[in-house]
Amino acid sequence: MLVGIFLLFVGGENLAQADTAADVDSALSTGVKLTGQKDTLDGWDADILATSDNGITDEQAQNAYQNIITTNYFLSGQDHGYAGVSNVSGVIGLRALGKDPANVEKKDLVGQVINDPQAKIAKPSLYTLVNDLEALSTGSYGKESEAARTTLTKAILDQRDPNSGIWTASWGDVDLTARAIQSLSMNMNQPGVPAAVEKAIAAIENNYYQPNGGFGNQTNKEDQYNNITMVNALAAAGVDVYTSLNGKSDCQAPVQRLLDQKDISADSNSMLLQQATFTLEQAKFTKDGGQGWLFNFAQNPTFRARELAKINTAATTKRQAINNDSQSSATDKTTAINTVNQTLATYITKINADTTSEAAIADRAVGVNEINQVKVVDSSAASSSGTTITNNYTTIINSAPSSSSSSVAASSSSAVPAVKPTTTKKPKSAKGSIVYALTTVKLYQNTNFDKRNLTKTYKKQVRASRPMFRVLKQTTNTQGHAIYRVKDLKSGRTGYMLSAGKYLAGAYYSAKVTRIKVLNRNGINEYSNPQLSSRKKHVRKDTSLNVKKVVGYGHASRLLLTNGRYVSANKKLVFATKIVQSSEQNADTASTPVVPTPSPATPTSSSSSTTTTTVPNASTNPSTTTTGSNNSDTPSSNTSGSTDNHSGTDTNASTETVTVSVNANGSVLASGSITLSKGATALDALNALASRHSMSITTVGSGITAYVKGINGYNAGPAGTMTGWLYSVNGNQPNTSIGAYVVGNGDRISLNYNK
Repeated sequence: MLVGIFLLFVGGENLAQADTAADVDSALSTGVKLTGQKDTLDGWDADILATSDNGITDEQAQNAYQNIITTNYFLSGQDHGYAGVSNVSGVIGLRALGKDPANVEKKDLVGQVINDPQAKIAKPSLYTLVNDLEALSTGSYGKESEAARTTLTKAILDQRDPNSGIWTASWGDVDLTARAIQSLSMNMNQPGVPAAVEKAIAAIENNYYQPNGGFGNQTNKEDQYNNITMVNALAAAGVDVYTSLNGKSDCQAPVQRLLDQKDISADSNSMLLQQATFTLEQAKFTKDGGQGWLFNFAQNPTFRARELAKINTAATTKRQAINNDSQSSATDKTTAINTVNQTLATYITKINADTTSEAAIADRAVGVNEINQVKVVDSSAASSSGTTITNNYTTIINSAPSSSSSSVAASSSSAVPAVKPTTTKKPKSAKGSIVYALTTVKLYQNTNFDKRNLTKTYKKQVRASRPMFRVLKQTTNTQGHAIYRVKDLKSGRTGYMLSAGKYLAGAYYSAKVTRIKVLNRNGINEYSNPQLSSRKKHVRKDTSLNVKKVVGYGHASRLLLTNGRYVSANKKLVFATKIVQSSEQNADTASTPVVPTPSPATPTSSSSSTTTTTVPNASTNPSTTTTGSNNSDTPSSNTSGSTDNHSGTDTNASTETVTVSVNANGSVLASGSITLSKGATALDALNALASRHSMSITTVGSGITAYVKGINGYNAGPAGTMTGWLYSVNGNQPNTSIGAYVVGNGDRISLNYNK
């Protein structure tokens, strides 16, 4: 059996699995509620609450913290606890609370684990080794910690039975083997660990897995604790415990056995309640697409489980709605469900790569929106209507050119084109493409992203100074995140870095740009050919140029101007102020950010309908979305009679409703829903929120030159310090200022203080 991540897609699976998932959710809700009602919370309780749907309250966090520092043997000045139980609970609990276990109450709990005397005796207890390894695997604590992890891992591997591949003891094998698997699953990069874990899981499935879903054999009696521990270990190793193991259809799912034990109830003893609750949290986390042990907070921040759960819930609801559509054929429903599943898988990958709560929330929100937009389409009905494609937070409507399109569209100024399911094609490989860094990025010498392998950190730079890289390979790192192998185009240095869109973006425009502004302070040159070898004219900074089309050139691209000359399409040199998507050109790839206002335009009486997204400058009106064949070089208002409908749900043609959040130092200063007049900017939305919450806002400039200098005393630092306020819309940084970005209905505007 290959150990991996198994995504459980509900569309088409039997009702028993759906019922099991619902029962797990219900049991978890009860377990979290009972945990929160305890008078005293320990480290494991903190873990349960911190990863739950509603998180942990400040009062609960303080309760758990006080308990940890007063009951932990080392922190409270007592003798060392048995087998490191007190220390692993303390370290993991502190990580759940956002504390540094290497510096708590002026004491180094991590150092105590590294130097655990019980782990250094001739024949240490396996439980001591496991507890210490779990504690040290929750973060990067320096060279001594990494050396200790290697030593502990080897010692655990040495204690297994060489023939069966499991860990045995006179009192039983199940609990011992489960704890070993769980600790090793946090160290899959260590030599021999993947093979050892795989062999142990196979032995458990073949020799201990019972028809009732529990674990035991003739010499190892099944009991509640063993079942709980083994389910936790299997889920942490990537096994789907919601289904029967190893194809044994006559056996019940392991998670169902836990539900049957009824360990989560007010009548259950405290230890069973605690262990069963965090085990079901782990099982759900893995089922939702999470990777590794849930309480390994170095790999899995507390927000990840919540966002994965929310997007999975949205997908489940959508699948159920599709299945309940009595008007559609089974084939069409299957096609729609496959689209839901593919979208879900895409955003699970993104959320697993996100390192901040804000990024995960944004990715989840966009993913949920895309899932909710999936439609069941009658494949037997011929239609020449436009296809709606959601790309880069901008909705683009491609209409096939035909003489009949005008009569259909003109019948109603508010008509919405029939939606066909987007044909899912294999994503274009990024290999060979040129990207640049949007923020601080780190380069590693191999796919194990830890401090030992970090070779260079590229600090966040202004657009004109961003480092560029050629993508040599796409893969995943040891931690399970999507990464690129890249080459620094300036230094020639090669290595690996995270490939998520918040870190890297295409360095060249590939959408249909129709107007640009020169950004480079030294200006740019116009050339007579795409090789840029025959200079014709020098163009100064801030000059606007009209573009006929984008021309590919190797791994880069050029812009063919309307005067027949060529300029570079490098985003460090030029800035697109107008981008048009027509039916003759495919949507721009995700690596090329465009203005992120979702704006499905209504078709007009034109033989070739297009959507135009305009980025305003200081001399223009706010951004407008136009349709039809109006290709004027100046922004125009919508004269076709169509109505902008940014979210697909706007029922008021004169207003837009958006959400705004302001965050600093990990805290939300203010957030809320704001309703504005059409044409309002993101800065207008911020000012409205500030007025509601009596916030102090300092801004400089206006329109395209506007930026936020300070909010409630959090002020931008001197030029070059990269300290200040960053704003994003729908999880993406727009290519225009906060004073020029025109909001759309449903936009999520976020301001974050960058220290």
